[in-house]
Amino acid sequence: MSVAALTAFSGVFALGAIFAIFGSIKLKLQEQINIDDAKASQLISAMMFSCLVFSLAIGAITPALGFKIVGLLGFAAGAICVLLLAQAPSYGVAMGAFLALGFAAMCVNTVGNTLGPMVLFPGEPAKASNLLNVFFGVGSFLTPLIIANLMGRVGYKATVSLIAALLAIPILWTIMGTDFPSPVGGFSFSRAAGWLLHPAVFAGGAALFCYISLEATLGGFLTTYLANHKVDAAKATNFLSLFWICLMLARLFTAFFVPSAIFPYYVPVLALIATAALLLMVGAKNANAAVVAMLITGFVLGPIFPTLVGVTFSKTGVESEVFGMIFAIGLLGGIVTPRVMGGFSAGGHIRKGIQVLAGLAVALVVISAVLSLAIPNLAQ
Repeated sequence: MSVAALTAFSGVFALGAIFAIFGSIKLKLQEQINIDDAKASQLISAMMFSCLVFSLAIGAITPALGFKIVGLLGFAAGAICVLLLAQAPSYGVAMGAFLALGFAAMCVNTVGNTLGPMVLFPGEPAKASNLLNVFFGVGSFLTPLIIANLMGRVGYKATVSLIAALLAIPILWTIMGTDFPSPVGGFSFSRAAGWLLHPAVFAGGAALFCYISLEATLGGFLTTYLANHKVDAAKATNFLSLFWICLMLARLFTAFFVPSAIFPYYVPVLALIATAALLLMVGAKNANAAVVAMLITGFVLGPIFPTLVGVTFSKTGVESEVFGMIFAIGLLGGIVTPRVMGGFSAGGHIRKGIQVLAGLAVALVVISAVLSLAIPNLAQ
């Protein structure tokens, strides 16, 4: 495997770990800095807002800096920010760490999801993106798994510091790499405006708004949802790991077994099943039913993000600016929806928040169908 491919896989792994860190430490962090669910939701919304800003910025400067520099910045910043969360004595420090995590996340995200399709499965960006994002699932499930199983033994600070060390490891091979391809394109305001008006960028961003709303909110509040079903904190965090494993397995299956001809229909069908699974979560009568519905939701959500990115690339070409724009639009969902869920959760009505997520899944059915079926591919 080339260093470029290894760095791309490491980038999506690091993104998974960063996005999973909030849900993994939420309950313990709330105790440590003495905040409620509504206040905690502001932390994840702040990170998503930071991600939005830096998604545009990193997408714009990557052609000038190159994938190697952007990757090194992302891995180093991610490790430092998570180390800050391990030591956070106050809400202000935690807020600063989550804001800075947005920068780290968008560096590794841009490297993973733009570099990866250039060096894997040439001409099949949806397939490449699904394989890459298996490692997003690995990062997402390892993070809560490590935290749930080590925190009781070595404590909060040491456990979260270990996650920081894992984020720093890819620096070792990225810094030695010499085979990185040059990013496509270069930034200009007129070029950026042109992409923003492209129907595939607009539709892809709107679809990601719905998807990121679902993933970010579920990732942050599934432990709270399970606590509502009387599941203790350690078991809830382990079930959160299983949720991320389901995402990973679904992406792995998609990368190797789903024919490319299926991709135009894939996301609408998955989003329809996700709607039904979320409604099962709303109606779950006991913890077992809640866990089953949650895992079904994770499995059908898994391939949606990478397939949406791949389908958008098939309409526009693989460019860091395109990825930055659709991800930035999508991140608006990650800013707004967790705060809505936090309000419902703080009032003891988390199931009503999940009903909102079901509505977003319905919207995703419609928007993804328009993106896939009504907008022509680049070659056409």
